Amino acid sequence: MRALDADEVSPGDHESWRMKLTRGASAATIVQYTSGKAVLQGQAPAFDEIRVVLRSVLENTSGADTLDAKPSTSRVEEQRQIGGPWIGTDESGKGDYFGPLVSAAVYADAQVADLLRDLGVQDSKKLSDKRVRQMAPQIRKVVGDRAKVTTINPKRYNELSRQMRTEGKNLNSLLAWGHTRSILDLLDAGLNPGYVIVDQFADASYIEKRLDAEAKRRDLEILQFPKAESDVAVAAASILAREGFLLWLERESLSRGVVLPKGAGQNVIEVGRQLVASQGADVLPQVAKISFKTTRSVLPQPGAGTPAPTTAGESS
Repeated sequence: MRALDADEVSPGDHESWRMKLTRGASAATIVQYTSGKAVLQGQAPAFDEIRVVLRSVLENTSGADTLDAKPSTSRVEEQRQIGGPWIGTDESGKGDYFGPLVSAAVYADAQVADLLRDLGVQDSKKLSDKRVRQMAPQIRKVVGDRAKVTTINPKRYNELSRQMRTEGKNLNSLLAWGHTRSILDLLDAGLNPGYVIVDQFADASYIEKRLDAEAKRRDLEILQFPKAESDVAVAAASILAREGFLLWLERESLSRGVVLPKGAGQNVIEVGRQLVASQGADVLPQVAKISFKTTRSVLPQPGAGTPAPTTAGESS
Protein backbone atom coordinates (compact mmCIF):
# COMPACT_ATOMS: atom_id res chain seq x y z
CA MET A 1 0.00 0.00 0.00
CA ARG A 2 1.44 3.38 -0.96
CA ALA A 3 2.16 5.79 1.88
CA LEU A 4 0.46 9.18 1.85
CA ASP A 5 2.87 12.04 2.50
CA ALA A 6 0.27 14.49 3.77
CA ASP A 7 0.28 17.14 6.50
CA GLU A 8 -2.12 16.91 9.41
CA VAL A 9 -3.88 20.25 10.01
CA SER A 10 -5.60 21.44 13.17
CA PRO A 11 -9.25 20.33 12.96
CA GLY A 12 -12.11 22.80 13.01
CA ASP A 13 -15.45 22.66 14.78
CA HIS A 14 -17.19 19.26 14.55
CA GLU A 15 -14.05 17.73 13.00
CA SER A 16 -12.04 14.81 14.40
CA TRP A 17 -9.07 15.41 12.13
CA ARG A 18 -8.03 17.04 8.89
CA MET A 19 -5.19 16.27 6.47
CA LYS A 20 -3.87 18.25 3.52
CA LEU A 21 -1.81 17.01 0.59
CA THR A 22 -0.02 19.48 -1.69
CA ARG A 23 1.34 18.62 -5.12
CA GLY A 24 2.73 21.63 -6.97
CA ALA A 25 -0.05 24.21 -7.31
CA SER A 26 -2.75 21.65 -6.46
CA ALA A 27 -3.98 20.67 -3.01
CA ALA A 28 -6.45 18.18 -1.56
CA THR A 29 -7.93 17.96 1.91
CA ILE A 30 -9.66 15.12 3.71
CA VAL A 31 -11.76 15.91 6.76
CA GLN A 32 -13.10 13.36 9.25
CA TYR A 33 -16.15 14.67 11.13
CA THR A 34 -17.21 13.73 14.63
CA SER A 35 -20.36 12.26 13.06
CA GLY A 36 -18.17 9.57 11.46
CA LYS A 37 -18.43 10.92 7.93
CA ALA A 38 -15.43 12.06 5.93
CA VAL A 39 -15.10 14.33 2.92
CA LEU A 40 -12.35 14.60 0.34
CA GLN A 41 -12.03 17.69 -1.82
CA GLY A 42 -9.38 19.46 -3.85
CA GLN A 43 -7.78 19.70 -7.27
CA ALA A 44 -5.88 17.24 -9.42
CA PRO A 45 -3.23 15.89 -9.22
CA ALA A 46 -3.28 16.07 -5.40
CA PHE A 47 -6.96 15.06 -5.32
CA ASP A 48 -6.39 12.04 -7.55
CA GLU A 49 -3.40 10.87 -5.51
CA ILE A 50 -5.12 11.01 -2.16
CA ARG A 51 -8.26 9.37 -3.61
CA VAL A 52 -6.27 6.43 -4.96
CA VAL A 53 -4.58 5.89 -1.59
CA LEU A 54 -7.85 6.08 0.34
CA ARG A 55 -9.55 3.62 -1.99
CA SER A 56 -6.63 1.26 -1.46
CA VAL A 57 -7.07 1.63 2.29
CA LEU A 58 -10.76 0.86 2.08
CA GLU A 59 -10.21 -2.18 -0.13
CA ASN A 60 -7.64 -3.62 2.31
CA THR A 61 -9.52 -3.07 5.57
CA SER A 62 -12.63 -4.60 7.10
CA GLY A 63 -14.17 -1.74 8.98
CA ALA A 64 -11.11 -1.32 11.23
CA ASP A 65 -9.75 2.10 12.06
CA THR A 66 -7.50 3.30 9.28
CA LEU A 67 -5.02 6.04 8.47
CA ASP A 68 -2.81 5.67 11.55
CA ALA A 69 -5.61 4.81 13.98
CA LYS A 70 -7.69 7.84 13.04
CA PRO A 71 -11.52 7.42 13.23
CA SER A 72 -12.87 4.65 11.02
CA THR A 73 -13.34 5.39 7.33
CA SER A 74 -15.97 2.67 6.96
CA ARG A 75 -18.61 5.42 7.08
CA VAL A 76 -16.89 7.04 4.10
CA GLU A 77 -17.28 3.86 2.10
CA GLU A 78 -20.85 3.35 3.24
CA GLN A 79 -21.94 6.80 2.17
CA ARG A 80 -19.75 6.71 -0.95
CA GLN A 81 -18.23 9.99 0.13
CA ILE A 82 -15.11 9.34 -1.90
CA GLY A 83 -16.09 9.55 -5.53
CA GLY A 84 -19.66 10.49 -4.76
CA PRO A 85 -22.38 10.74 -5.55
CA TRP A 86 -22.91 14.17 -4.06
CA ILE A 87 -24.43 17.57 -4.83
CA GLY A 88 -22.48 20.81 -5.02
CA THR A 89 -24.25 24.18 -4.93
CA ASP A 90 -23.26 27.79 -5.45
CA GLU A 91 -24.85 31.13 -6.33
CA SER A 92 -24.24 34.26 -8.37
CA GLY A 93 -25.53 37.80 -8.16
CA LYS A 94 -25.71 38.24 -4.39
CA GLY A 95 -23.36 41.24 -4.47
CA ASP A 96 -24.76 42.78 -7.67
CA TYR A 97 -27.32 45.59 -7.44
CA PHE A 98 -28.83 44.88 -10.83
CA GLY A 99 -30.00 41.42 -11.78
CA PRO A 100 -31.25 38.27 -10.07
CA LEU A 101 -29.90 36.01 -7.38
CA VAL A 102 -29.19 32.71 -9.12
CA SER A 103 -28.51 29.42 -7.33
CA ALA A 104 -27.41 26.21 -9.00
CA ALA A 105 -26.93 22.62 -7.86
CA VAL A 106 -24.94 19.94 -9.68
CA TYR A 107 -25.10 16.21 -8.92
CA ALA A 108 -21.83 14.39 -9.55
CA ASP A 109 -20.19 11.03 -9.10
CA ALA A 110 -16.61 9.94 -9.74
CA GLN A 111 -17.09 9.62 -13.50
CA VAL A 112 -18.85 12.97 -13.88
CA ALA A 113 -16.25 14.64 -11.68
CA ASP A 114 -13.43 13.37 -13.87
CA LEU A 115 -15.20 14.66 -16.99
CA LEU A 116 -15.72 18.06 -15.40
CA ARG A 117 -12.05 18.25 -14.43
CA ASP A 118 -11.10 17.36 -18.00
CA LEU A 119 -13.12 20.39 -19.13
CA GLY A 120 -11.05 22.59 -16.81
CA VAL A 121 -14.00 23.42 -14.56
CA GLN A 122 -13.07 25.82 -11.77
CA ASP A 123 -14.65 28.54 -9.66
CA SER A 124 -16.49 30.99 -11.94
CA LYS A 125 -14.85 33.93 -10.14
CA LYS A 126 -11.57 32.84 -11.70
CA LEU A 127 -13.08 32.89 -15.21
CA SER A 128 -13.99 35.72 -17.54
CA ASP A 129 -17.66 36.18 -18.46
CA LYS A 130 -16.80 35.00 -21.95
CA ARG A 131 -15.23 31.81 -20.63
CA VAL A 132 -18.22 31.19 -18.34
CA ARG A 133 -20.56 31.47 -21.34
CA GLN A 134 -18.38 29.03 -23.30
CA MET A 135 -18.01 26.49 -20.50
CA ALA A 136 -21.61 26.36 -19.23
CA PRO A 137 -22.99 24.48 -22.29
CA GLN A 138 -20.11 21.98 -21.99
CA ILE A 139 -21.02 21.36 -18.36
CA ARG A 140 -24.68 20.84 -19.24
CA LYS A 141 -23.64 18.34 -21.89
CA VAL A 142 -21.75 16.34 -19.23
CA VAL A 143 -24.29 16.51 -16.39
CA GLY A 144 -27.52 16.59 -18.41
CA ASP A 145 -30.58 16.84 -16.18
CA ARG A 146 -28.44 16.33 -13.07
CA ALA A 147 -28.14 20.10 -12.69
CA LYS A 148 -30.80 22.58 -11.59
CA VAL A 149 -30.73 26.37 -11.67
CA THR A 150 -33.01 28.58 -9.55
CA THR A 151 -33.34 32.21 -10.63
CA ILE A 152 -34.85 34.69 -8.18
CA ASN A 153 -35.50 37.73 -10.35
CA PRO A 154 -35.30 41.17 -8.71
CA LYS A 155 -39.07 41.55 -8.30
CA ARG A 156 -39.33 38.21 -6.49
CA TYR A 157 -36.09 38.89 -4.60
CA ASN A 158 -37.50 42.15 -3.26
CA GLU A 159 -40.77 40.46 -2.25
CA LEU A 160 -38.98 37.63 -0.45
CA SER A 161 -36.48 40.00 1.13
CA ARG A 162 -39.25 42.19 2.51
CA GLN A 163 -41.15 39.16 3.79
CA MET A 164 -38.06 37.72 5.50
CA ARG A 165 -37.23 41.03 7.10
CA THR A 166 -40.64 41.10 8.76
CA GLU A 167 -39.76 37.65 10.14
CA GLY A 168 -36.42 38.88 11.48
CA LYS A 169 -34.42 37.07 8.81
CA ASN A 170 -31.60 38.29 6.56
CA LEU A 171 -29.82 37.64 3.28
CA ASN A 172 -28.55 34.27 4.51
CA SER A 173 -32.14 33.03 4.67
CA LEU A 174 -32.74 34.15 1.10
CA LEU A 175 -29.54 32.48 -0.07
CA ALA A 176 -30.57 29.30 1.71
CA TRP A 177 -33.99 29.44 0.05
CA GLY A 178 -32.40 29.51 -3.41
CA HIS A 179 -29.86 26.77 -2.66
CA THR A 180 -32.53 24.56 -1.14
CA ARG A 181 -34.85 24.97 -4.11
CA SER A 182 -32.14 23.74 -6.49
CA ILE A 183 -31.24 20.84 -4.18
CA LEU A 184 -34.86 19.76 -3.82
CA ASP A 185 -35.34 19.86 -7.59
CA LEU A 186 -32.56 17.28 -7.92
CA LEU A 187 -33.89 15.15 -5.08
CA ASP A 188 -37.40 15.30 -6.53
CA ALA A 189 -35.95 14.02 -9.81
CA GLY A 190 -35.03 10.80 -8.01
CA LEU A 191 -31.33 11.41 -7.43
CA ASN A 192 -29.84 10.06 -4.22
CA PRO A 193 -26.65 11.87 -3.11
CA GLY A 194 -24.67 10.92 -0.03
CA TYR A 195 -24.14 14.55 0.98
CA VAL A 196 -24.33 18.16 -0.18
CA ILE A 197 -21.45 20.66 -0.29
CA VAL A 198 -22.23 24.37 -0.04
CA ASP A 199 -19.83 27.30 0.10
CA GLN A 200 -19.77 28.64 3.64
CA PHE A 201 -21.99 31.72 3.76
CA ALA A 202 -23.77 30.98 7.02
CA ASP A 203 -24.54 28.30 9.57
CA ALA A 204 -25.47 25.06 7.82
CA SER A 205 -28.73 25.10 9.76
CA TYR A 206 -30.10 27.72 7.37
CA ILE A 207 -30.27 25.07 4.66
CA GLU A 208 -30.79 22.05 6.90
CA LYS A 209 -33.94 23.59 8.36
CA ARG A 210 -35.36 24.10 4.89
CA LEU A 211 -34.56 20.59 3.74
CA ASP A 212 -35.81 19.26 7.07
CA ALA A 213 -37.94 16.20 6.25
CA GLU A 214 -35.96 15.29 3.14
CA ALA A 215 -32.64 15.53 4.97
CA LYS A 216 -33.90 13.34 7.81
CA ARG A 217 -35.48 10.79 5.50
CA ARG A 218 -32.38 10.46 3.36
CA ASP A 219 -29.79 10.90 6.15
CA LEU A 220 -28.51 13.76 4.02
CA GLU A 221 -25.74 15.82 5.58
CA ILE A 222 -25.12 19.44 4.57
CA LEU A 223 -21.41 20.29 4.61
CA GLN A 224 -20.14 23.84 4.34
CA PHE A 225 -16.56 24.92 3.71
CA PRO A 226 -14.81 28.21 3.01
CA LYS A 227 -13.82 28.25 -0.66
CA ALA A 228 -15.98 25.20 -1.37
CA GLU A 229 -15.60 25.99 -5.10
CA SER A 230 -12.46 23.84 -4.93
CA ASP A 231 -14.93 20.95 -5.15
CA VAL A 232 -15.59 20.31 -8.83
CA ALA A 233 -19.38 19.95 -8.44
CA VAL A 234 -19.55 23.27 -6.57
CA ALA A 235 -17.35 24.88 -9.22
CA ALA A 236 -19.63 23.57 -11.98
CA ALA A 237 -22.64 24.95 -10.10
CA SER A 238 -20.91 28.32 -9.79
CA ILE A 239 -20.46 28.47 -13.56
CA LEU A 240 -24.08 27.54 -14.30
CA ALA A 241 -25.30 30.09 -11.76
CA ARG A 242 -23.06 32.78 -13.22
CA GLU A 243 -24.26 32.02 -16.74
CA GLY A 244 -27.87 32.36 -15.57
CA PHE A 245 -27.09 35.73 -14.02
CA LEU A 246 -25.29 36.99 -17.13
CA LEU A 247 -28.07 35.86 -19.47
CA TRP A 248 -30.74 37.61 -17.38
CA LEU A 249 -28.69 40.80 -17.27
CA GLU A 250 -28.17 40.67 -21.04
CA ARG A 251 -31.87 40.14 -21.82
CA GLU A 252 -33.01 42.88 -19.45
CA SER A 253 -30.40 45.31 -20.79
CA LEU A 254 -31.77 44.81 -24.31
CA SER A 255 -35.33 45.23 -23.07
CA ARG A 256 -34.55 48.42 -21.12
CA GLY A 257 -32.32 49.93 -23.78
CA VAL A 258 -29.42 50.42 -21.37
CA VAL A 259 -26.51 48.20 -20.33
CA LEU A 260 -27.09 47.14 -16.73
CA PRO A 261 -23.63 46.85 -15.18
CA LYS A 262 -22.47 44.26 -12.68
CA GLY A 263 -21.45 45.08 -9.12
CA ALA A 264 -22.59 47.98 -6.96
CA GLY A 265 -20.09 50.75 -7.77
CA GLN A 266 -20.43 54.30 -9.04
CA ASN A 267 -21.19 53.20 -12.60
CA VAL A 268 -24.13 51.20 -11.24
CA ILE A 269 -25.42 54.25 -9.41
CA GLU A 270 -25.20 56.36 -12.57
CA VAL A 271 -27.14 53.82 -14.65
CA GLY A 272 -29.71 53.53 -11.87
CA ARG A 273 -30.22 57.29 -11.90
CA GLN A 274 -30.61 57.26 -15.69
CA LEU A 275 -33.26 54.54 -15.44
CA VAL A 276 -35.20 56.42 -12.76
CA ALA A 277 -35.01 59.65 -14.77
CA SER A 278 -36.26 58.03 -17.98
CA GLN A 279 -38.62 55.33 -16.72
CA GLY A 280 -39.62 56.38 -13.21
CA ALA A 281 -38.70 55.07 -9.79
CA ASP A 282 -40.99 52.05 -10.11
CA VAL A 283 -38.51 50.52 -12.56
CA LEU A 284 -36.02 49.83 -9.78
CA PRO A 285 -37.81 46.88 -8.10
CA GLN A 286 -38.04 45.24 -11.53
CA VAL A 287 -34.31 45.29 -12.20
CA ALA A 288 -32.50 45.91 -8.92
CA LYS A 289 -32.20 44.58 -5.37
CA ILE A 290 -33.62 47.63 -3.65
CA SER A 291 -32.64 46.47 -0.17
CA PHE A 292 -29.05 47.39 -1.10
CA LYS A 293 -27.75 50.68 0.30
CA THR A 294 -27.08 51.59 -3.33
CA THR A 295 -30.76 52.52 -3.63
CA ARG A 296 -30.18 55.52 -1.36
CA SER A 297 -27.66 56.88 -3.86
CA VAL A 298 -29.78 56.07 -6.91
CA LEU A 299 -33.01 57.72 -5.83
CA PRO A 300 -33.37 61.52 -5.83
CA GLN A 301 -33.24 63.26 -2.48
CA PRO A 302 -36.61 64.03 -0.82
CA GLY A 303 -38.31 66.96 -2.48
CA ALA A 304 -36.65 66.37 -5.85
CA GLY A 305 -40.00 65.57 -7.42
CA THR A 306 -39.59 61.88 -8.25
CA PRO A 307 -41.48 59.37 -6.08
CA ALA A 308 -39.76 56.40 -4.47
CA PRO A 309 -40.45 52.95 -5.88
CA THR A 310 -43.70 51.46 -4.61
CA THR A 311 -41.94 48.52 -2.96
CA ALA A 312 -39.15 50.54 -1.35
CA GLY A 313 -38.63 50.87 2.36
CA GLU A 314 -35.93 48.25 2.88
CA SER A 315 -32.36 49.01 3.79
CA SER A 316 -29.26 47.04 4.63
